[in-house]
Amino acid sequence: HDKAKRRKAKMKKLVSLLLALTFVLSLTTGALAADTREHITFWYAHTGDEAKVFEDAIATYNASQDKVFVEGVSTTDTQKLIVAMSGDNAPDVISASNQQMIQYVANSLLDVAQDYAEKDGFALDIFSEKSVEASSVDGRLVGLPIEAYSIQMFYNKDLLEAAGYTEPPKTVEEMYEMAVAVTKVDAEGKIDVLGYPLFPYASARQELIYAFGGRWWDENSNLTPQNEGVLASLNMNVKYRQLYGMEAVDAFVSTANTNRYTEQDMFFAGKQLFRLDGSWLPTMMQNYGSTVNYGITFVPGTEANPDLRGSSRYETVCICMPSMGQHKDASWDFTKWMATEGARIENLGTGNLPALKALYEDEEILAKPGFAEFIEALKLEKGVQYPVMNDFNEYVSLINAALDEVYAGVKTPEQAMADLADQCSGLN
Repeated sequence: HDKAKRRKAKMKKLVSLLLALTFVLSLTTGALAADTREHITFWYAHTGDEAKVFEDAIATYNASQDKVFVEGVSTTDTQKLIVAMSGDNAPDVISASNQQMIQYVANSLLDVAQDYAEKDGFALDIFSEKSVEASSVDGRLVGLPIEAYSIQMFYNKDLLEAAGYTEPPKTVEEMYEMAVAVTKVDAEGKIDVLGYPLFPYASARQELIYAFGGRWWDENSNLTPQNEGVLASLNMNVKYRQLYGMEAVDAFVSTANTNRYTEQDMFFAGKQLFRLDGSWLPTMMQNYGSTVNYGITFVPGTEANPDLRGSSRYETVCICMPSMGQHKDASWDFTKWMATEGARIENLGTGNLPALKALYEDEEILAKPGFAEFIEALKLEKGVQYPVMNDFNEYVSLINAALDEVYAGVKTPEQAMADLADQCSGLN
């Protein structure tokens, strides 16, 4: 009886051992199967929940075919990426903003995607015109665009209606009139409701300038701080500030900046009539429980040039192939997949606007708060591109310093912009 029990125990151990060996063998076989594919690396600049979106896209690609296996690497360290792209073990594919892409091209770190597209017969007109333009250098597409970034105008419907208006402004002249009608000041002279869209600062520097036809640079990247539209915008800005007091306006804007994108955000709290901001704002308002009755409309134009309506900065993120990458065919296959089939996964998961025109009609994307209005703006193809220049960040710093002097009343717009023209004359 004891012998039988011992024999039975040995048999159980043997069966368990065989099962374990079978499991290990299956894993080894699976790994070998994966190893037969060409392995490439994809470095993307996202972390947290957004990194998971990219990993989901990578897993979908890996499961869709048996030729290429992609390994994702999350890094937000630009210097680390530059060093890696310069070495023998460079990543095969990366994601980059269009501004980063311009800098990488200047240092000969990227291949030109258009070369691969032409060889492959891959049509580039599936992307919006502005996304192709933003992802190009010297007329050649460097990376395939995967997402778009644009700004339009939010407005508080209840504040407008209380002032007797039934529609948002189509021109900056109408916008100024409405702003003055809605602005509220308390007994101490402090602004309680801001009518004119002086905040966020970056939008005042860009969209509020573009609405007047102003440009900080021309199509050839020549710097134009004394542009007529720049001066017209700044003079209306100063006119509003002087009407309510420079200090009172600065105090409101400073508080607004401190509380930006929090529960106390001035627009979320019903304290701001117009807000030039991005497609993420509706979701933020929803998450913070804002009850503001808002609408979204195009950035206005001018009475003299109504066609300016809808003008906004246009940025994109593109999928690029580093020059030092070793697996060109596999990298190109993944790059074009990521910018097409993978784009939908990325856009839905991260909440970014599409560059792929087919997604303009996608029901799930259109269902995201604010996306329908922003996509209508994208269809206008009125995005303002950043200049192709090495000293862009320095130029923006000089612009901001000049605007501070204008907003503080230290210099007139004309004086400040003339000085800025002198200061930036050596930039390239």
